[in-house]
Amino acid sequence: MSQTCRICLAKGGRATFVFRERMFGWGDEFAYFQCRHCGCLQIMDVPADLARYYPPIYYSFHLQPVPQHGWKPFLMGLRDRAVTTRRGWFGWLLSRRYPARVDVEGLGQVPLREEMRILDVGCGRGQLLSILRRAGFRHLLGVDPHVPGDVEVVPGVQVLKGHLSDVSQQFDLIMLHHVIEHVEDGRGMLAECRERLAPGGRVLLRFPTVECEAWDRYREYWVALDAPRHLVLHTRKSLEALARQAGLRVVGWQCDSVGFQFCASELYRKGLPLTNPDGTPAALDALFSRAQLKQFEREAKGLNAANRGDQVVVLLRSQRDSEASVALE
Repeated sequence: MSQTCRICLAKGGRATFVFRERMFGWGDEFAYFQCRHCGCLQIMDVPADLARYYPPIYYSFHLQPVPQHGWKPFLMGLRDRAVTTRRGWFGWLLSRRYPARVDVEGLGQVPLREEMRILDVGCGRGQLLSILRRAGFRHLLGVDPHVPGDVEVVPGVQVLKGHLSDVSQQFDLIMLHHVIEHVEDGRGMLAECRERLAPGGRVLLRFPTVECEAWDRYREYWVALDAPRHLVLHTRKSLEALARQAGLRVVGWQCDSVGFQFCASELYRKGLPLTNPDGTPAALDALFSRAQLKQFEREAKGLNAANRGDQVVVLLRSQRDSEASVALE
């Protein structure tokens, strides 16, 4: 078993752990270690049969495009457009009453522009792309190796079956929503993103971070461990090092966790899986009262403000762009 950090190459873990597969309740055990230098928590040895842990009932394989037509999709499109562009007072008012999804909220950190060319890497069947299309964005593309074939998500929006290396175009925004933690060679993936960035472009990452209250509180029951699917759980130090190695620079970092980190971790403490044998999710609203769920959300909001939430949205830009902007100044 190797304890050489994949990020900073330091040898010898600061701490070692054994985590179990809990999403499906299989109980298989996997050794992890936390780097003594950069704090990154990572699996010691990637299972040779890793694909087995992404069975056909895995949740992301079943996310479908959102409806595009009708009065409700129209209003939700106005809301999501306002959230992602930070423009549009009516959509902003809608978002106060009917909040956008957390992944949509995260795009407001860019913020988006209508003319942007956007690539979603590891996007499954393209549900988020369909949301952006509904909000009025037109230059959208997805790529994922696990879809059965090229998919037309909605008219004019396609997901290609393949890897990032199969895409040759340049983009103003490349998104990886909860992808980097599943990848052993994160450095290589980020370098490929950098090569496909148009001048002034951004890479947006969303992923779980080990620098959080939920890890300290729940340890092996923390839902975002997700052994063995999550191979690497970053700290800010380790992610900044990885970005530098790939020719990128962190220009934004914000927690965007939700109450799920608590209710799902409590579920694991009870010895219950998150996914039923038929693939349906555990009924968290039946296991926790409405008051408990609201309290979890309040706590998550407070932890986000204190940079202690268990999920982050991170913006990266090319080091070449950063150097050029400094030179202009």
